[in-house]
Amino acid sequence: MIVFWFAVCGVIGYLLGSFNGAILISRWLRKEDVRTKGSGNAGLTNFYRNYGGLDTLLVLLIDVGKTVLACFIGRWIMSAYDPVWFDEGAMLCGGLSVIGHVFPLYFGFRGGKGILTCGTLAAFIDWRIITILLGVFLIVVLLTRYVSLGSVVACVIYPFLFLWRYPQDNRIMMTIMAFCLAGLTIGMHHTNIKRLIHGTERRFSFHKHQ
Repeated sequence: MIVFWFAVCGVIGYLLGSFNGAILISRWLRKEDVRTKGSGNAGLTNFYRNYGGLDTLLVLLIDVGKTVLACFIGRWIMSAYDPVWFDEGAMLCGGLSVIGHVFPLYFGFRGGKGILTCGTLAAFIDWRIITILLGVFLIVVLLTRYVSLGSVVACVIYPFLFLWRYPQDNRIMMTIMAFCLAGLTIGMHHTNIKRLIHGTERRFSFHKHQ
């Protein structure tokens, strides 16, 4: 029975995550697809570079909101089944929301890279994890002005922070999910990593570019 409820959490999380904020807002407000602009990625950074701050705030609200909602639903479903699986429900439903964001069912499976949604999931699970992640991310970005480098470094330490918070053998699902999400988001940055190696990666600026 528990497998069934985990599956329900996963499906709900994935369907919620597939509502990609960058694609929705670019289509609704700009009558175009953000994936045809800049890097071609339906993520927060590419959206900001092309459309500026006000529209980006809406994207932020959608992507954070859907992840939080998924976590709440997963936590509610699994805690109703058995309170022992309280955090696992949030992690599974929220984690599948991240996967839905990266591979959105409604938009041809071409979405964002999952950094914002992974961060939101971490914040929901444990404020200490997101505090460390955000600190590392900001330090790297401020020193280098490479958002992608900050994202990749944060992804590398992401699963180890979950391992630190959930070291017990019976909480292994938390760490496994964290490793899977970290691997996914790092993989989605493969072109950025190549550009970083070759010195051609674009540095972040607070000015949008059309």
